[in-house]
Amino acid sequence: MNKREILLVTALKLFVENGFHGTATSKIAMEANVATGTLFNYFSTKEELIVVLYHSVIKDMDEFILERMESHSVSKDAFRSLFKATLLWSLENPIHFQYLQQFNHSPYAKIVSASMLNREDQPLFILIKNGIDIVLIKQLPVAFIYSLFTAQISGLYEYILSTNLTEEKQIELSEEAFEMFWKMIED
Repeated sequence: MNKREILLVTALKLFVENGFHGTATSKIAMEANVATGTLFNYFSTKEELIVVLYHSVIKDMDEFILERMESHSVSKDAFRSLFKATLLWSLENPIHFQYLQQFNHSPYAKIVSASMLNREDQPLFILIKNGIDIVLIKQLPVAFIYSLFTAQISGLYEYILSTNLTEEKQIELSEEAFEMFWKMIED
């Protein structure tokens, strides 16, 4: 890993552990074994580091999801596939998912919210937009459906972590959660 990657990994860990305000850039640099000035060679401000890290996590998540989607058509099966892949990514990458949750509930989210929801390459955005266009799902704002999707994933993730479900029960519950989501958006 190069210094930039080490700084991002270290920042991810510390931001999740201590929050954005509780993590000084000097602490990130120290934990990454680089000088504070080196950190600022890569990221001009702490805010930039936070946003760059967010985009990095989103990019990794999107790649993971696209590799595991079973269907790329605009269909209920595609939404189910995306739902399952997103949940799987969340469960396999808990620190990254926690970072996204933290970021999405912070003032930093306002910096990227409009641009992220209008990204033409974001799998969920594309699927929702195309689903609306062909009248597969309700004619609602893409951002609203996106929020419903992410809320369903977040709630399911938290529930799975707080219980001692077998893998079979997790799959069953995941399917039920997807069906609940689908009933909310299908046209």
